[in-house]
Amino acid sequence: MLLLIAPYLALPGMAQRPSGVPAIGTVIGKVLDATTKKPAEYATVAVYTASNDSLINGTTVRPNGDFSLEKLPLGTLRLTISFIGYRPLSQTVTLTRESVEQDLGNLLLEPDAELLKEFEVTGEKSTTIMQVDRRVFNVDKDLSTQGGSAVDVMKNIPGLSVDIDGNVQMRSSNPQILIDGRPTSMVLDQIPAGDIERIELITNPSVAFDASSTGGILNVILKKNTKPGYNGQLQAGVGTNDRYQAGANLNLKQGRWGFNLSYNFNTGRNTTNGDTRRTDLLDGDILGYFDQDARSRSGRGMNGGRLGVDFQVSNRSTLTFNQSYRAFKRDGYDHQDFSSYGPGRELLNTGLQLNSSDTEFGGLTSQLLFLHKSPKEGKQYTVDFTYNNNDRESWSTQDISGSNVDDATVPLVPRSQRNTGGSQNSQYTVQSDFVNPISERSKLEYGIKGNVRLDHTYLEVFLTTPSAGTDVRDAQLSNDYDITEMINAAYINWSRKLTESWSLMAGLRFEQSWFEAKLRDKDEQYSYKYPDGFGNLDKALFPSLYIVRRWKDSEREFQINFSRKIGRPRHWQVVPFIQFNDARNVRIGNPTLAPEMSNLAEMNHLLPFLGGKATWLTSVYGRYTTGVISSYATPLPGDTTGQITLTTYVNGSYSAGGGWENILKLDPVKGMQVTLSNTLQYTNVALSSAQGGSRNEGFNWEAKAIVSYRFGKKSDWTAQLNGEYESPEIRAQGKSIAQYGLDASVAHDFTKKLTGVFSVNDVFYSRKWGNIIDTPFLYQENFSRREQRFFKFTLTWKFGEQRDSLFRRKGSAPRREPGGGDEMEP
Repeated sequence: MLLLIAPYLALPGMAQRPSGVPAIGTVIGKVLDATTKKPAEYATVAVYTASNDSLINGTTVRPNGDFSLEKLPLGTLRLTISFIGYRPLSQTVTLTRESVEQDLGNLLLEPDAELLKEFEVTGEKSTTIMQVDRRVFNVDKDLSTQGGSAVDVMKNIPGLSVDIDGNVQMRSSNPQILIDGRPTSMVLDQIPAGDIERIELITNPSVAFDASSTGGILNVILKKNTKPGYNGQLQAGVGTNDRYQAGANLNLKQGRWGFNLSYNFNTGRNTTNGDTRRTDLLDGDILGYFDQDARSRSGRGMNGGRLGVDFQVSNRSTLTFNQSYRAFKRDGYDHQDFSSYGPGRELLNTGLQLNSSDTEFGGLTSQLLFLHKSPKEGKQYTVDFTYNNNDRESWSTQDISGSNVDDATVPLVPRSQRNTGGSQNSQYTVQSDFVNPISERSKLEYGIKGNVRLDHTYLEVFLTTPSAGTDVRDAQLSNDYDITEMINAAYINWSRKLTESWSLMAGLRFEQSWFEAKLRDKDEQYSYKYPDGFGNLDKALFPSLYIVRRWKDSEREFQINFSRKIGRPRHWQVVPFIQFNDARNVRIGNPTLAPEMSNLAEMNHLLPFLGGKATWLTSVYGRYTTGVISSYATPLPGDTTGQITLTTYVNGSYSAGGGWENILKLDPVKGMQVTLSNTLQYTNVALSSAQGGSRNEGFNWEAKAIVSYRFGKKSDWTAQLNGEYESPEIRAQGKSIAQYGLDASVAHDFTKKLTGVFSVNDVFYSRKWGNIIDTPFLYQENFSRREQRFFKFTLTWKFGEQRDSLFRRKGSAPRREPGGGDEMEP
């Protein structure tokens, strides 16, 4: 990759002039806002040679609007003036021996209405910004996420749901998580909300993204300063249940250099409950019952930071280095009381299972990125390398004890289990992307990508039973496992503006997939390869088509798109480690899982109305998946009691479904923002003949609401409510249970820089997750909770100053950002 970057390190830099031409010229002038006639302080002024467009010199506008450029070569030059929120201004300047100095007078910058909508700093930024192909969620504006993690952010985004383990789903599939557009191995729990600028949700990505994006793309954009000067924030929080949090981030930019630095830590504990109610069946007859009530205690702690450096190699080339590290620790304790009954509800035995666990995790991400922009507007290419590394160690125990009724047909056998495990994971990614506007109406995008993932996971299990008396290694439950996955890709994407209103984009992505899993101590191996000759070439080709209609002088848009995707098994679905959830249920991964293939179609319509005070985004979508990955419950092979259920993952026959999604954003009165969303979805899923060919279908729906209101004499108070409801969702062998909850927050701006937020999570303590399994051999209902209700207070101090030099000269005045968000006293 360095060979690709090296030729551009020698591109023309600052103060370059034509050879042999005397540099004795001077250009002066004054830059003003065309509307207010006020100085456009800190606008950028640059001078280029007219012949080859090389940068000669540059400066920033002084607080009074003046600028001066000296030691310029004689001849014809091109002068440009640019600033965020304004249209660029360009004009030709000619310097001669007779006229070595030119006064350009007042130069007026015209505000850019579209950019001002995006970068307005004095107005109230919206929590949610909707576009026809994506939704943008501004994290700072959501009070309920202050002091939390990325999981807290995701649960509030319309169209997303979060399960008990913190995994995100969109339209019943897991989206791909990116950080600043690049792959990451960090889980959402490890990303502090305070580090996040915004979240971009892309529901049906183009071929420029990985084909493994059936569930869409979640792009987490971290905070970074793009203006001269510095800004940042300090944050601290405290809450019930041992919740403590603190963090800081600092962004600096001067000249060609930009830096961002952050550090965060947080802790918390939870005491939750859950239960299981089960009926064992045989040919429709009841064999017995099993009831369990659980109490759980868990704790977590996380700390980590990141460092980013941007260097402007030349006026069109930028080199970026990012480094982050996160350490995560979790512990848990479960107290499970259970009872077994006969078919007439006669008590057979009672018991107690005690589970304890400790997990330590460390992960780092290193990135090197190079961006080069051509003089031709819109033409650019990027080359980057990303390295992710994770290490995990875990320890757990499980102890089952109890007493039997004298005539119990299936007596309870006490058992103790000790587990020691861990994993090492490394991921290497190299990619390059090119954008080439062929003409004003056509554009070509193409790129390549290579990704290698190496994973080593192990688990040692020791059992103690009354007959053994001492710990004995269980060779069946213990495993030592290696995974190697390699994905190479290339894509091409062509877009064309057909008319003033209609556009088309068509693309094709080729992905070569190779997966191999080896069980070191069992001499077993599983693998798949796409393509493997021409027989499965269709599993390596992923086309897409997008047709867009835009209305002139309006944000109204209509889009219809089609694409093909691949869904590769997740790590925990593959690794064959047996986990005893309770005395009657065990879970194990399936190393023979193959990817699922999906065809997707979507139709979106974005409609602003009420004079821009309301926006409605409606989407109709459909999906057909073959080889669908599904959870599957069956009696545990080798279990002589016939009472233990094994839950694993299998490739079913197919899944077909679709839905209608609506998001409505309103600004009904001054200071109030309302975002409402709902989804109605139909699912038809069938297992393969190897699993009995059972089929299940039905509807589910979900709804979310975010309401915020800014009030007070100085509008320095804000109240916010976040609520959601998710109905039971269809599974291959049953359905999930309903999940719903409400969060409340209130914020006060003590000053323009200091804000306090008080929030209550799960006001009515109603959030719980669970499933209903309905098969010929059992009917089971269970639920558990992710966290308990808590109260939290977070204090945030923002600071910043925009100026061209971080080391202010004596007598110079700083530029402060309006609105107070980036303001700091000198």
